[in-house]
Amino acid sequence: MTTELRGEGLRSLVNDHLAVLAIGAVTVYASLRFVYLSYLHPASHFPGPKLAAVSNLWYAYQHLTGRYPCAVMWFALLLTSLFSSLLKRPLVGMPWQSKHIEVQTKNLEHFVKVDVAIGFGDDGITWEKDPAKHRQMAKKLSPSFSVKSLKALEPIMHKHIDKFVQTIKTYGNTDGGIELKKWTDWVAMDMAADMASSRELKQVQDMKSSPLLTIFWAFNFFITVNQVFKKFPLLSPLKWAFLPFSVLFSRSQIERVNRDALEGRIESRTRMQHPDHFEQLLPANAPIPTKREKLHLEILVSQLFLGGYEPVASQIYCAIMFSLHEPGTLKILVKEVRNAFNSYEDISSDPLASLSYLNAVLMESMRLTVNVATGLARSSPGSEVDGNYIAKGITVQYAHFAFTRSSAYFHDPHKYWPQRWLPTTHEHWDPAFQEDATDSFFPFGHGPRACIGQAQAWRQMRLFVAKVLWTFDVEMLPDQDLNFERDFKLYAMWEKPEFWARFHEVAPSARDSQKD
Repeated sequence: MTTELRGEGLRSLVNDHLAVLAIGAVTVYASLRFVYLSYLHPASHFPGPKLAAVSNLWYAYQHLTGRYPCAVMWFALLLTSLFSSLLKRPLVGMPWQSKHIEVQTKNLEHFVKVDVAIGFGDDGITWEKDPAKHRQMAKKLSPSFSVKSLKALEPIMHKHIDKFVQTIKTYGNTDGGIELKKWTDWVAMDMAADMASSRELKQVQDMKSSPLLTIFWAFNFFITVNQVFKKFPLLSPLKWAFLPFSVLFSRSQIERVNRDALEGRIESRTRMQHPDHFEQLLPANAPIPTKREKLHLEILVSQLFLGGYEPVASQIYCAIMFSLHEPGTLKILVKEVRNAFNSYEDISSDPLASLSYLNAVLMESMRLTVNVATGLARSSPGSEVDGNYIAKGITVQYAHFAFTRSSAYFHDPHKYWPQRWLPTTHEHWDPAFQEDATDSFFPFGHGPRACIGQAQAWRQMRLFVAKVLWTFDVEMLPDQDLNFERDFKLYAMWEKPEFWARFHEVAPSARDSQKD
């Protein structure tokens, strides 16, 4: 008995010593890691939140709360104010940093895209990390976005915008008005699906969201969750807990519907009623693609479709919403549009491109919202950015959002001022904005990774805003005080708040009396 007690005591003593050693080892490891990450890591000399230097918790928190761009912006402003007396230029968010990060040789970027995608077995063009493969796909798709091709696609844009206008004539002038976020989502997605692969969603016609639109926004937060959990590989299986069961249940159904739509487009490729982007991927005389090729086509079409939908939906919503909050801006914009055309049928892309104030409104809307406000994460090859050496393998990104909110580059940066984008000869140009860094803002990116569909997006946005404001006097319903930095959250895409407006159809006589 005594021997057994001694044995148990010895085991307990050994276990206690092992526990102490384990705790000590973990403490030493954590301390050494803290010292290394804080003072010895190749990126340790760059300023930033200390928690972000030693842990991914700061990164995770800011992304999962939808506040990452604002957090970077406020930290950048803090650093600039603290060190402005020591520096001849601001610390962060410098426009030339973007050009350094996006440097290229023969259209192949040096700073390679970082993997943040969910992964479907094929990265398409949007998430392709290999610069050579990306260039090859961009070259293949570029004819579909040429001036000639976009002119051929313009009737599709008119078809869906006209359907929107006609429907709003009936339902937009009620006491309750319409909810603009929902309707701009419908018209932009209808357009994008039709131009990508001749797919008809008919959301404006049916006045309800398609299952595709519903699941798209249900995935918005999860895409960010997936991105964050890539920083915590051991916890990665837990990410699926953030996806609602209803979405998991309907995902397979949506995938089946998408595949059926793809099969239908492949089968009908010799008898299409109008051009679309798909015919550039699979011409009418092409053989039936293999299973692997079909997966590639499905991913590419999805990316062309979603890339053609969300940025356009957000910008036509924001351009109208911001302008309604600034009656003076709206008055100038409406006057320019109505003076430019004698009839609704005269409105087309080519003359719209020369409307300075319309372009300024859209540029200012994109400056305030910034399409990719989280930055485009890139892996350094071991190179200099603005005189600072970035070691190989370190992830870098350009703080687009902080740049557009910096008073060093934009006068009154938090305010909606389309005047900052006007030519100096314009009657509404204001010299207060003459030093603004307008030449350094690229809303669709620049370099090899610039958005391939930006010319298409410009046509869609101009046509929508012009046709709507030519037809209607738009009124914001009362008791709405939206603030972008307070009411918008960014996950994979901006989560936009509801915004209610009333649309009054303008009589021809009233429109004529407003002309100069």
